[in-house]
Amino acid sequence: MAARLSDMAGLPDWPRCLSRDQAAAYVGVSPGKFDQEVADGIWPSGETRGGRILWDRVLLDKWQDERSGLVQQSMPAAGAGTSEWAKWS
Repeated sequence: MAARLSDMAGLPDWPRCLSRDQAAAYVGVSPGKFDQEVADGIWPSGETRGGRILWDRVLLDKWQDERSGLVQQSMPAAGAGTSEWAKWS
């Protein structure tokens, strides 16, 4: 069973792998807006695991750091074919 956002209030940290709703809340947008931003390449695509699409919280942080100018390394192009997660390992 996936964690609900209300279940996460007492956690000291967000889980490493986030559902769509969790990822949207983590980056501060609605799930619909998150979908659009993923499609626009603002955020990486999720990775399918066990029939669920999950986003790596650290990868979301890295993409935001790149956009904010906190990191100088290049961000992988959205939809480049290889798993977005593998590009950051």
